[in-house]
Amino acid sequence: MSSNPIKDRLETIPIPPELGQRSRLGIEQAAVERQQGISSSISSRVKPARKRRWIAVAAAIIVILMTAALVDHSRVWAAIQKALQFVPGIGIVKEEDVPMERFVMKQPITVKVGEGTILITGFMSDEEMTYLTMAGTDVPRLKQIEIVNDKGMKFTLGSSTASWGGAQWTSGFWHKGKLDLSGSVKLILPLDPAVEVEVQLSKAATYASYSELGATDTAAGVSITAITDRMDEKARVSLVSRHSDDFYVRDYGIYGVYMHDDSRKLQVTDETGKQLEIEKIPGVSSPASEFFFGVPKQSAGERYTLTLLEISVTYTEEVQIKVPTAANEHLNQTFEIAGFPVTITKVERVKETGLRIYLDMHYDEHATASLFNFSLNTSSMVKLDEQTGEASYMEFDMEPGSKKVSLKIIRPEVVIRGPWTFELNPS
Repeated sequence: MSSNPIKDRLETIPIPPELGQRSRLGIEQAAVERQQGISSSISSRVKPARKRRWIAVAAAIIVILMTAALVDHSRVWAAIQKALQFVPGIGIVKEEDVPMERFVMKQPITVKVGEGTILITGFMSDEEMTYLTMAGTDVPRLKQIEIVNDKGMKFTLGSSTASWGGAQWTSGFWHKGKLDLSGSVKLILPLDPAVEVEVQLSKAATYASYSELGATDTAAGVSITAITDRMDEKARVSLVSRHSDDFYVRDYGIYGVYMHDDSRKLQVTDETGKQLEIEKIPGVSSPASEFFFGVPKQSAGERYTLTLLEISVTYTEEVQIKVPTAANEHLNQTFEIAGFPVTITKVERVKETGLRIYLDMHYDEHATASLFNFSLNTSSMVKLDEQTGEASYMEFDMEPGSKKVSLKIIRPEVVIRGPWTFELNPS
């Protein structure tokens, strides 16, 4: 890797074509003027005034070119990637004009607690905040933790996000503002008895492009980067993406689109084509973006192929529609959301105040992207097609006696098809 990735990036920036064209036009114009001056000198002596005009023309051309360069400077600088820092375990990439000093935990830590375990998945500390994520199995859920730095200073972080069910839980612990945390720190988990865990924080590396972070592939307008590292007989893969601000990724194929065949899920194969089992890493927030797969100890240089056939995303667009409440076998009312048409084919009354609307999602399994579901801004239930996972009908309550019901359509869910393919060499 280059010692100065930002400099390398600068050297590869293409000059905007309009600027190059204007430069060529200016040079051509100067040549014409100069040729005219030479032709005149053949028939008559060049007067001082003519010389001054030629100098003025040349100066004007220089000013024009400089002005063009200034006008286009924003486009030149826009071609430069911001400084990138990846936060392992938390699965985010920080993009900054000037990289912040940031300390991260490079690899997860597993802590055995009685019959259960706690997996510390991510740890980040910078000038603005400190954030730590962990997951527990068969261990009481933690509501706060303590961190002791190398000077003996102790800080308490409360749980800011959490989810739990059965014997498993995940939590994120957050502190706003700078804490003096770097190098070797100690976590104190308030169990009975308390558990102390040594953690090593390293300064986050800075990169100039996503391709430097890891293998990168683009399909259907979505660029995905697979960042890998190795831990003994496991490789960890972290997925990050760049795409339109109109939507956010729900699933990278780790869990798969509901009711889609398992063959559509994310796959890792070795050099022989054998599909490897993946181990999901519990995360605090959606989407699930990190997983492990097994690698033999003596496998240096061995390559693996990661394939994402499809991902699911949720658009932020919302639309308001009105639907008649009278039963109608042939309503065929069409609306559009996130660029996808939806047809309400018929309406049925369910009980006294319930309404069922049947939907044609115009689902096309061969299209680059297909709308398969959405939500309403009211309590409702949905029936999904057992093959495609698309919404077949929705039911909801309405005001008694109303002739029309107003519905806000929110969170349209779309499957985007690739494939995205990555060659991985965990090291």
